[in-house]
Amino acid sequence: MTKPRSKAADAIAADAAPALEPSPAELDAWAEHERARRQAWLDGPDEEERAAYAQRVRQRRLAEAFDEGEFRIEESMRRGLHYGREAQLAAEGAMTLLYRWSRRTFAELVKAGREWEEETALPRARRRVPMDDEAS
Repeated sequence: MTKPRSKAADAIAADAAPALEPSPAELDAWAEHERARRQAWLDGPDEEERAAYAQRVRQRRLAEAFDEGEFRIEESMRRGLHYGREAQLAAEGAMTLLYRWSRRTFAELVKAGREWEEETALPRARRRVPMDDEAS
């Protein structure tokens, strides 16, 4: 058989059991807190909060500008390496083609170059050469 419990034990057991609904005091406290929160929102930020927000905006913009500058530098370096590599490959390819050509083809190119120089060169200036009779 169970023992009958005292009133004090019943009060402790009631406090230990979770309440299903908030008490009127809890509701009043929550309502007051919510009124204060909404009024603070309507009042807007104070000077300290405005200064903190302005500082965060400045830092974010500075970080964005720095990131953009870094991106531009990285892109320039990447392009420079890319074009440098392509120039190296083009030079190596040209040297390979020249090396693979026969000597006769190379000689023909040299001959054509000399002919072009002779055709486009200005005529040499003629100078008067004194005769032996005139020298005295």
